[in-house]
Amino acid sequence: MTARTIRVFLSYSSEEKELAGEIKDNLEAPWLEVFLAHEDIEPTEEWQEVIIENLKNCDIFIPIVSKNFRKSRWTDQETGIAFAHEKMIIPISHDLVPYGFIGKFQALKLSKKIPESCDKIIEIIKMKDSKLKELLADCFVKSFVESTSFIESNEKAQLLESYEPLTKDQINKIIRGYVANSQINEAYGAKRVVKRLYREYSEVIDPELKEKFEEF
Repeated sequence: MTARTIRVFLSYSSEEKELAGEIKDNLEAPWLEVFLAHEDIEPTEEWQEVIIENLKNCDIFIPIVSKNFRKSRWTDQETGIAFAHEKMIIPISHDLVPYGFIGKFQALKLSKKIPESCDKIIEIIKMKDSKLKELLADCFVKSFVESTSFIESNEKAQLLESYEPLTKDQINKIIRGYVANSQINEAYGAKRVVKRLYREYSEVIDPELKEKFEEF
């Protein structure tokens, strides 16, 4: 089954529009789809319906909690809907701590370095929900085996280690991708990581794949 993307709903005050856009740019990846109302709603669409639909369908709700957030007419409503639908909630504290429905959640303090905060969000997802962690790993493995350059495959190979332990399906996809993609099997860093994975997960790798892998 093809891994679907993990859907993230980013809730924010219009005053934090640029900040929200920066978070989306750093968080979004082939395996993470981030919804921003001001970017993702067409002017002709019934925007309230689109927002509610995306809230119901998201996996993770991330509110950028700020003084402006609290003053907004809509953000508390978005938060209430996400809470009622039992979404994973990861508050980002900008200049205010979480309150109301999300007051019980530990907030992630927004770093001046946005990429660092986004990396922490990924780590929180992995720690808080095993199903989302597996889905995140599925999506990342798919992205890795589709690498289009040595640099990309080397960088992603290093990140693969953070998703262990891998499932039987995931390790077989990695080995299959290694055999098929020269941007992986000819990249020094990626080759090193995949060889280690091959040794450690040898018992669950398909025999036919083992034969093909040994050719390299």
